[in-house]
Amino acid sequence: MKALGVEPRAFLFFRYLSLQIKPVSMKRILIAVLFLPLYLNVNAWQSDAELGVLAIGFVVSDIEASEKFYTEVIGMVPIGQFSLDDQWSKEAGAASEKPFSVKMFKMKNRASATILKLAYFEKTKKHKTKKGIDVSAGVNYLTFSYDDLTSVLTRVENAGIDIIGDVKRDNYRIIFIRDPDGVFIELIERL
Repeated sequence: MKALGVEPRAFLFFRYLSLQIKPVSMKRILIAVLFLPLYLNVNAWQSDAELGVLAIGFVVSDIEASEKFYTEVIGMVPIGQFSLDDQWSKEAGAASEKPFSVKMFKMKNRASATILKLAYFEKTKKHKTKKGIDVSAGVNYLTFSYDDLTSVLTRVENAGIDIIGDVKRDNYRIIFIRDPDGVFIELIERL
């Protein structure tokens, strides 16, 4: 039995169960025993590397306006924040040796949800607003998926945000708006 990777006691236990329980029930019990750990702990089979995109980071010109937009309009929840000093910035080589802070958000509080990092510096210039996503290379829009856009559209309207585009097809609806720094935001509802 050990050659098969089964401990003798475990084999005897399942053999005893098989004699006491109907074959169909035994099959269900075995399936439950084998797959229950996957349902109880998603992290047992999904590492950060398997997630693909763990986080997306944007530098924002006004953290208060951006935080309000992503929480009150988009519906994200804050999950943490941190600050990095000039030494860290120097070693990382990505922020011109300037200290900065980051606030993090998720759409859903799940291990598999992508984190949105909003980085902010003492002073950051706002980019000129682009006419469309075709104007320049780079990250030009973010996409958020919703079961129903009704409440999101109410929040968009209450915040005084212009709807740039509204596309409705047989199986989806897409709304385009902009965040406070002019980044295009795509809101999707599958119909």
